[in-house]
Amino acid sequence: MDPDQRLHQKNSFPLLVIEGNKDHQLIISYCLRERAPQIEPMFADTVQDALSFLSLSAVQPIAFPRLVIQSLFLPQIAHGFDLLTEIRSRYPVLPVIVLSSHQEASTVIKAYEMGAHSFLGKPSSLDHWEYIFQSLNDYWLGTVTLPDKL
Repeated sequence: MDPDQRLHQKNSFPLLVIEGNKDHQLIISYCLRERAPQIEPMFADTVQDALSFLSLSAVQPIAFPRLVIQSLFLPQIAHGFDLLTEIRSRYPVLPVIVLSSHQEASTVIKAYEMGAHSFLGKPSSLDHWEYIFQSLNDYWLGTVTLPDKL
């Protein structure tokens, strides 16, 4: 990727956050403003909202996300896994990070088997939330190279 493309990636980074918990949406929004201000988050509450947004942004002049962070409970864990499967099927190159308060080994393994690129446990303190999003910013915007078109 040439330097101009990398600069654009760092200055404007659309992110889709799929999270049904409004309190967690507020925390995520705050952490992104504080730790990754170049990220432009878009929030979806449900599986249907997320799929509708992705479909619309793929054909309209809406910024298609470069990365997805999704909860598993939408409102049930089966819905989150179904969504992960659907995103992997429709958008195989789009990176998906699973964010869940349920970190049992079987849940983590299943998420990776279904195509998650990362699995993050939901933090229990604001400091840890901020740390998670600083790390996300450092890795996904500062280290890896993502394709221009997903």
